[in-house]
Amino acid sequence: MFKNRGNRKNSYLQIMADITSMITEAAQLFRENVENLEEREKYSKKIKLLESKGDEYTQLLIKQLNKEYFAPMDREDIFHLVTNLDDIMDGIEACAARCVFIDKSTPSLIKFADILVEICKYLQDAFTSLNNREFEALHRIIIEINSLETEADVLLRETLSSLFADPQDVVSLIKMKDIYERLEKTTDAAEDIADVFESMIIKYA
Repeated sequence: MFKNRGNRKNSYLQIMADITSMITEAAQLFRENVENLEEREKYSKKIKLLESKGDEYTQLLIKQLNKEYFAPMDREDIFHLVTNLDDIMDGIEACAARCVFIDKSTPSLIKFADILVEICKYLQDAFTSLNNREFEALHRIIIEINSLETEADVLLRETLSSLFADPQDVVSLIKMKDIYERLEKTTDAAEDIADVFESMIIKYA
């Protein structure tokens, strides 16, 4: 059971907390990048390095899970957490790479980046709360993550509506639409993690 295998459980949570820390750093770099996009290639490379390191941690955790005959937590929970963390990192890296090909930032791009940074900080707090069995605090964090994901949904709808209202440059429109949709999909992965946390509260609280 989750509550009786502290050391092994903590090793899984620590690896995921380390991955989340790298994701938060990537989100913060992305936010710095979209402020003006003056050094977008440099930021893209930095974020790519974090994404590659995150992949190494993800592979380490999955390899460790495959070796365990009895996992210290539900295998599906561990797998869903780590794969969705990987999706968030991949999403940030993909958007940073695409920002290399646009000329200027937008208020919506900056707002999406702000939302991502906040979500990532909450995810860090969530793993701390889970590790400490602070389930009430974890539940409050879940609510905040879901609220931010809803905010991203609304932002996407409003941004696309504005984008298509007066299209001047079709190529630019396609580029920005792709980035906005990828950013919103990245917040969806965070909401999926929140759903796993919610089920873990029911199982282990």
